Amino acid sequence: MKIIKLIGLLTLFCVTFIFTEKVMTITMEQDSIMIKIKEISEKLKYDAIDASIASDTIIPGRTGSYIDTESSYKAMKKIGYFDESLLVYKKIYPEVSIYNNYGKYIISGNNKNKEVSIITIINNSNTLNNIKTLMNKYHVPINIFMDSEYLNNNIDILSTLNTEIYNYGNNGKYTRENLIINNNIINNKTNNPSNICLFINKDPISLNSCSDIKMFSLIPKKITSYSIIDNLSSGGIYLSDNTKDLDTIISYILSKGYNIVNLSTIISE
Repeated sequence: MKIIKLIGLLTLFCVTFIFTEKVMTITMEQDSIMIKIKEISEKLKYDAIDASIASDTIIPGRTGSYIDTESSYKAMKKIGYFDESLLVYKKIYPEVSIYNNYGKYIISGNNKNKEVSIITIINNSNTLNNIKTLMNKYHVPINIFMDSEYLNNNIDILSTLNTEIYNYGNNGKYTRENLIINNNIINNKTNNPSNICLFINKDPISLNSCSDIKMFSLIPKKITSYSIIDNLSSGGIYLSDNTKDLDTIISYILSKGYNIVNLSTIISE
């Protein structure tokens, strides 16, 4: 008899709980705050876009987002009215991503914004000084890939450079030892992780060294002050090895309304 009563009480408790939950859900759905949240959530939802792969190359995709309606509602219910600043966003990650394709060459950033990146290779102080002058002149970042020998002989200057700095290995050749040593220096002396390898031409051996430790590999477009006119596009990543050309290139890019951003920005998903 006691067992029957206990079962009855448990059944009643469960039914009451389910009924209460349903009433609360209906009440929440009919609340003007929730109605507004659902209306705006449709406009603010962005689907994830998969990275684009062609053979051994890749172009980053895009992370999507949506509004967590229940969390947003709870935050706004505490103040009693709808406030867009309290919307809670959740990310939707692309299934195909640069983060699960380290063994492919990135050939461009995604084109979601009118942005481009400029990179240069540093192996002497004259070039570095010219790059610093250009960054101060135009107030834009120029991403630096620093050769191993120059890097190790000039560790003290790394923290003074207001831009992203990456490892160029031994004249563009990467080994596991080189990557570990030089990446450690850059990671400790700069504000960005050294997580990108630069390739002028495809190099499967160096590519494997980079992908083994989860570094991205990049093949940019090599440009001059003339070729930039035909190659300028959103998401472009451009390599210039002539600082005289670079002055003209930066001026042209800005005149066309593009923003020049860091590599970490242009390849972000």
